[in-house]
Formats: sequence, structure tokens, C-alpha cells
Amino acid sequence: MGIFNKLGLRSKVLFSVAISCLICGTLATGVAIYFNEKEFKEGLIEKARTLHGRINVAGEYVAQQGGLKPMIKIFTDKYTSSDQLTKDDKETILKQVPIYAAMVIGSEKAKEQNYEFRVFSDEPRNPKNEATPEEMKVFNKFKNDSNLKEFVLNKDNEVTVYRPVRIKKAHACLTCHGNPSQSPWGNGKDILGFDMENWNDGKLHGVFAITSRVDEVKAAAALAGKSSSTPKVVLFIVLGGILGLLFSAFIIRGPVGRLQSVVHGLSVTKDQIGEASNQVQQTSEKMSRSSSEQASSLQETVSSIDEISSMVQKNADSAQSSTQHSSEASQAAVKGKQTVDRMLTSIREVSTSNESVVSEVNKNNEKITEIVSVISNIGEKTKVINDIVFQTKLLSFNASVEAARAGEHGKGFAVVAEEVGNLASMSGKAALEITEMLDSSIKQVTEIVESSKARMQVLLTEGEEKISVGMKTAEECGERLEEILESVNTVNQMVQEIASASSEQASGVKEITKAMQMLDTITHENSSLSSDSLLTAETLQEKSADLFKVIAEINVAINGGTFVDHPSDNIVNFEDYTDQNNSDEEFAKKASGE
Repeated sequence: MGIFNKLGLRSKVLFSVAISCLICGTLATGVAIYFNEKEFKEGLIEKARTLHGRINVAGEYVAQQGGLKPMIKIFTDKYTSSDQLTKDDKETILKQVPIYAAMVIGSEKAKEQNYEFRVFSDEPRNPKNEATPEEMKVFNKFKNDSNLKEFVLNKDNEVTVYRPVRIKKAHACLTCHGNPSQSPWGNGKDILGFDMENWNDGKLHGVFAITSRVDEVKAAAALAGKSSSTPKVVLFIVLGGILGLLFSAFIIRGPVGRLQSVVHGLSVTKDQIGEASNQVQQTSEKMSRSSSEQASSLQETVSSIDEISSMVQKNADSAQSSTQHSSEASQAAVKGKQTVDRMLTSIREVSTSNESVVSEVNKNNEKITEIVSVISNIGEKTKVINDIVFQTKLLSFNASVEAARAGEHGKGFAVVAEEVGNLASMSGKAALEITEMLDSSIKQVTEIVESSKARMQVLLTEGEEKISVGMKTAEECGERLEEILESVNTVNQMVQEIASASSEQASGVKEITKAMQMLDTITHENSSLSSDSLLTAETLQEKSADLFKVIAEINVAINGGTFVDHPSDNIVNFEDYTDQNNSDEEFAKKASGE
């Protein structure tokens, strides 16, 4: 304190200002760095929550499509074991699994957006997803508290947001993780060939973790040209302290010595203040006129902004309506894809039915062949009948001969023999006709069988080709509908963004309208103030002479002398009261104690 007391007034003031600037700058820098770092981490947490939201929406969307059960039917009809599934088959099945879709969305652009996405569990199917001891602590938090929806771990250099993944029956999770007795292959394995765990609805399956490292994100931002605000804040605080110190040094340089110069300068500016009063008066008049014109222009502007606000509101309503239509188009595309899937299944069933028809036709051909064989057997029996007819005719002839030999006694027997001969002739004729009919029938049946086989073969070949073309066309339709669905979803998202932007614009225009109305009010107030300024300028002219009298008295009080008033013109001659024996420099030395 002894050294400080020996310093002059200027040195004391400068030293106090320097210490104050240093303390304030240090505190401000520390506070700025702390809150900037805190705000940065909170931004990373909100970003992770947004990513989790996208992941959840992706899983919900896939679950609503209900495509896993149809996939299971298709592949179980096609194969007898999961070992027959190709890599493309497994990829097709996985696209219908909600958790897999969520994992794909979480992993996309992770490196580009500077975050790390990880899935871990206590019973993972993939060994790389086995939870570490540190991760098991987080896993057990969700396991022990089914109501816990999120856990945030904030370390020095990184923040991690965890969210649980639970088995949902509504999402068809039990199809792969449920009771082994419900295995689609009948061997306790799910459609992909993994052992079914017999889990229940709501069981904790795993945890999604999104980690952001502060240094990596800042480094990426620096590469992208987005520098941190902390160094700027520190720089501004330091520059402000230096400028404040220099400014303080400047304004306190010889404060006491400058008092006389200030008073002398005030005397010189007397006429300038008088002229300034006149200019203020003229300016006030112009400002009054300008305020009136500005008020009129503002009213027109407010009216235009009201029209713009109405147009923006219409745009917002149209964007909202477009969002609804886009959503309906998305639903229609989903239904179309489901219809194509059903058509594919129907075509496959038709193909299976055709194979059954071929089998039945072959069986019918075999039966017709058997009929031909039976007809042939009948033909053989007919030949036996012909032989019997021949023998009967022979016996009839012999009987006739014997009847002739008997004379009168053999006449009756001769008649009988003749009738037997006639019957034999008729039987022979009928047997011959039957033989001809059988030969013709065998020939016709054979021709019909061969012709039917040929036509059936041609029809089946054409049917298989048409079924193949139909399946290919249906698959292409499914792919096109999938592309349409993706495009509709993209358009839907863009329309939603447009609707949101239109709503924000409408809100902004309303705020602008309020601001313009406020400006209109302020302009009217300014017009009133201009009138008041005009009166004030007139008053200022009247009071300027009184002000300079006071200045003259201050000059006399500092330098001595005699004050003489000039009531006639209110003019004060400051040179009459200037201490000619003391210059400004000498007076400053006396005032500072040197």
C-alpha cells in the first residue's frame, strides 16, 4: 500500500483500471469457455436423440409393413431347410426385420456425421455385439427398470445416449425369438437358421448407443470451416480489456490540467452551439414533415404485409393438404406392393396347380391305356365266340344230316337244328361286328390319347412360359412399387418440411406485421416528438446564454478574476477571466500535485 500511495492520480487510476480489466477478463473468459463447452455437449446430446428418433421411426415403419410372415411362407414353401437359403435370400428376409432396419439407419452416415453407432446385448447372435463390462452396467440399468427410456453418459471428452431395444410381439419379434415349438422349419430354429430363445414380449433384447466425441466433432467442424466461438469470445474479451485500458489511459491523461482547456474550448464553441440550435430547429421541422410521410408509407407497407401474410397462410394450408395427399399416396403404394406380393403367391400356386393337372392327365392316360387293354381282351373273347359259332354251325349241320336220316321222326329235330344254325349265323355276324367296333375303338382311343398328350404338352409349355413371364413382370412391379414408395416417402418428408417452413414463414410474417404496426405507432410518436423537439430547440436557444454564463463563472472559479455580465446581448467574453499568469500545462501540474 505504501508504494501505491506514492503513485500519482493518473498512475493510480490506470493501475486500478488494469487490475479490474484483468480480473473481469479472466472471469468472463472462464465463464464463456464453461458455458460454450456445456452448450456444445448439449447440442451433441440433442443430435443423438434426433438420430435415435430416426432409428425408432425406421423400425416402426418396417414393422407396420408386416412383411416378415409372408417372407417366411415364401421361403418355407420354396426350401425345406434354412441351409438352402442364399445370401440374397437372407438379405431379403432381414429387410423385413424392424431391428435390422433400425440398425441400418443408425449405421448410415455415422462416419460422415462424426458419431459412433453401436448395438450390444448380453445374449447377442453376433459375437461382436457382446456387451463389455462397462456396457453391461448400462444394460442392467434398463433391465432392472422397464420404465427407463433413455440414459445419457456425459464424460470429459464424449457423450453417449443409450436407448433400450425390447422384444415386441406386435413387431413379430417372437417369430424369430419366441417358442422353439413354433419354428418355421420344425427344428427349433428361426427362418434364418438361428436357435429360437423362447423369449417373451417386452424382454430387453439389447441397447442402441450413439457416441459423439467432442474433439472429433470440433476437428470436423474446423475442417468444414466452422471455427469454435470460444477463441473468438476470448479474443474479444482480451481486445476489449486492452482497448478499455488504452481508452482509460487516454481519458485520464492529465485530467486536472485539462479542466482549463475544456472551459476555454467551451467558450470557443459558444457560437457553434447557437448555430447548432438553429440547425436543430430546422432539422426538427424537416423531421416532422418526414415523419408524416414515413407514417403514410408505413401504413401502405403494413397493408402489403397483411396481404403477404394471407398468401403465406394459404401456402401453409396448401402444404398441409399436400402432406395429406402424399401420405395417402404412400399408403396406396404400400397396398399396391402388398397386392403384388399376393399376386406372386397366386402365380406360384397356379404353377403348382399346373403340375398337379399334368400328374392327373398322366394318370388318366394310364387309365385309358388300361381301357384299351380291356377292349383288346374283349376282342380276344370275341374270337372265342367266333370259334364257338363255327362249332355251333358245324353241330347244326351234323344235326340236320342226322335228322334227314331219321326221316319223319327227325323233322322236328331238323327244325331245331336249322334254328340253331340261324342263331349261330346271327351270333357270328354280331361277333364280327363287335370285333370291327373294338378294332375301331382301340384305334380311335389310341389316336385320342396321343392327340391329348400332344395338345396338353403344348398347353403346359405355353402355360409355364406365361407363368414365368407373369412372375417376372410381377417381381418388376414389386420393385417399381418399392421405388415409388421410397420416392413418395421422400416427397412426403419434403412436403412436411415445406409445411413446417410455411408455418414458420407465416409466424414470421405475423411477427413482421406486429413490428410494422409498432413502427407505425413509433412513427406517429416520432412525429409528435419532432414537434416537441422544435419547441425544445427554441428553448435551447434561450437557455444557451444562461449556460455560458455558468461556464464563465466556472472559469472564474478555476482561474480567478472578476465576472462581468452583459445583460444586453447575453454574451460573455471568456478572455476577460482567463488567468494569463498560468498556462494550461502549469495548471495541470499544480492540479496533479507535481
